Amino acid sequence: MSFGFSKRFCFSSRTARFLTFFILLLGFAAALHFLGLTALKKHLQQQAVSNATSALQDYLQQNNLLHSVSFNFGNPPADLDFIRFVIGDEQLLITGTKQFDFNKLVDLPPTATGEWVNLLQPSQRGGWVLVSMSLAHGGVVQGGVNVEQNGLAVYQLILNSSRWILLCSAIGALVLALLLVFLLEIPLRELEKSLKLAPPLERQTLAGKENILTPLFQLLEKLFYQNSSLISEMQSSLDNVAHDLRTPMTRLRAIAEYALQSDSQDPNVYRNALSDCLEESERVVSMLGVMMSVAEAEAGTMRLELQSVNVLETLKDVTELYQYVAEEAGIVISCTGDRELIIQADKTRLSQVWANLLDNAIKYGRENGSVKIRAVRSGVEAIVSFIDNGIGISESEINRIWERLYRGDRSRSKQGLGLGLNYVKAVVEAHQGKALVRSTILEGSCFEVHLPLQREIAE
Repeated sequence: MSFGFSKRFCFSSRTARFLTFFILLLGFAAALHFLGLTALKKHLQQQAVSNATSALQDYLQQNNLLHSVSFNFGNPPADLDFIRFVIGDEQLLITGTKQFDFNKLVDLPPTATGEWVNLLQPSQRGGWVLVSMSLAHGGVVQGGVNVEQNGLAVYQLILNSSRWILLCSAIGALVLALLLVFLLEIPLRELEKSLKLAPPLERQTLAGKENILTPLFQLLEKLFYQNSSLISEMQSSLDNVAHDLRTPMTRLRAIAEYALQSDSQDPNVYRNALSDCLEESERVVSMLGVMMSVAEAEAGTMRLELQSVNVLETLKDVTELYQYVAEEAGIVISCTGDRELIIQADKTRLSQVWANLLDNAIKYGRENGSVKIRAVRSGVEAIVSFIDNGIGISESEINRIWERLYRGDRSRSKQGLGLGLNYVKAVVEAHQGKALVRSTILEGSCFEVHLPLQREIAE
């Protein structure tokens, strides 16, 4: 099995990475440019208003016009292009330039203020900064300065050069995007080289020092390893299924061939053959049904008809069902426990769990042995134990007994599908519980099932 990237995939990915980096970098540069222009404009406006206000206040204080009713007009300061006094219907304009058009102020409200406004239409953008103050005698003084030759000119210059700035930003983004793609290509190539032709079930190591792609490599490596393990497990499961199905299917065929070749006139011969075929087909259907239930449980789609279940009662029902089988094997079953253990569970599937565990304990128990079933409460859990003194489980097998279709070497002498414990584990985990086992070879085993108590009981 090999894992690698095709050239077409690498090319398209490289192009996509380049476009992504380029768009992000260009967008970032454009955003910075816009924010810079906005901040510069606001700064120039505030600076112009502040200068005009200070100049007008200084002029009024120097000429004693701020709190006095007398008039002592002087020349306007250099920072103001005009000063306009409005008292009632009378207006006085003081300007230091002969080119100023007084008609522009005729319809201008004396209280109009603003940043970069038009004198004829103050609501529109223009090249003037206006400030206004009230006088002690009820008049209004208004000052204005033309900023077209200073602050506004600077802003307009920068604004006009924006296209060149954006062009330089685009070139810079292009170069930086190419550099980033090149730098990112190096670890990607290392990743591709490390993953290409990776043998199944063999963990790889990324050459060189750790980089930004090391976590990605570790995730991919884990995914590939899990896939390889899954494929290997599926192959093993298929082999086991084929092995376990071969016997009943061979018997079915042999029985059918015997019945077909028989020339007996006794209908009981054919009836027995059909009965044997039915028994073997039931065995196959049972195996497939259990496998489907386990698959549903592992996928989280098992339908559970939850209800309040008394654990000890279900255990006693199963014990009574297997009492005759245990007596034939010379095994004594005892069942004790807390009568108040109530859980939320699917009663039918829970009984199947108890039946599988008890059947195994009897099947692999020793003659004249015993099986002790105990149900106790531990905190917010109900713990059910199946303790036998049978053949036990070896250390090499104890971690594999929960696997689907797995049967230990010493258990193959007994009839079984290798699905019982796998089904037990799946159903218990579907009930938010857990199944555990402790065992000593030739001394016996203890299977424990932990299930959460019903909320009212747990509290």
